[in-house]
Amino acid sequence: MNMASLNISSASATAEVKPAANVHADTIQRFLASEQIKQKRERIANRAMAIGFGIFVLIAWTIATEGGFVHALIIPSPIDTIEATVRVVGSSSFWPNVWVTVQEILWAFALGLGGGALLGVSVAMFASVRATLYPYLVAIQAPPKIVLAPIFVTWFGFDQASKIAIGVVMSFFPMFLNTLTGLSSVDPNAIKLMKSLTAGRWKTFRYLLLPNALPIMMAGVKLCWTLAVLGVIVGEFVGASAGIGYLIYAMNFQLDIAGVFSLIILLSLFTLFVYQLIEWLEGKIVFWKQL
Repeated sequence: MNMASLNISSASATAEVKPAANVHADTIQRFLASEQIKQKRERIANRAMAIGFGIFVLIAWTIATEGGFVHALIIPSPIDTIEATVRVVGSSSFWPNVWVTVQEILWAFALGLGGGALLGVSVAMFASVRATLYPYLVAIQAPPKIVLAPIFVTWFGFDQASKIAIGVVMSFFPMFLNTLTGLSSVDPNAIKLMKSLTAGRWKTFRYLLLPNALPIMMAGVKLCWTLAVLGVIVGEFVGASAGIGYLIYAMNFQLDIAGVFSLIILLSLFTLFVYQLIEWLEGKIVFWKQL
């Protein structure tokens, strides 16, 4: 009789536990679903605000130019800019110059990204490297990079090497600093825990330091990209015989302001496209950031 009562009590307790677990699971699922809906609404609202702001700027631009408030030599009208874009893109010299600039930007971005990340890891992992190089790396960032552009043109000539060098110098330090900051921001207690588990330097870096640093490093990648573009275009302004910066400088000298605006807009769209691609990759690589 006692055994039967015990079995009945156990069965009833189990029956009570299962519904409770199901209730908690349902609550968590509803919460996650509501959070996803909330995030989706926020993304839609942000995109709507961005599109609305763009439309506002376009309307204000049209009123200012077509209404005679701003001279065409200062800011061309949207219609003139569109016509200039069609003319520029259709010209025989456009695509070869685009290819020159794209090559320079990609090389500058790759070298600035790789060099900055590699040196950031070295400085963060090895105290001797930090003590030796870090003060000099900070000191090098003091002068404005535009000042170095004529020097690089003198050193490397008017070929692509000088533009790549300027792009590397401008994009290197943000990647280096973000890598160093991300690797140095780990909780010391977590490092002590890894040591207590007899984890070596490589395993600590792979399983603790790198995952912690990746969100900050990806921010550095985005900044590295934009500065690589800026550095290359500055280099082409200073001295070049080809490239988008060279075309902008030539059109500005000819007072073709609509052509200048069209090239600036096309360059901005290209930069924004790659920036959005990097953000998409960030969501895939640092997926836990969105959890």
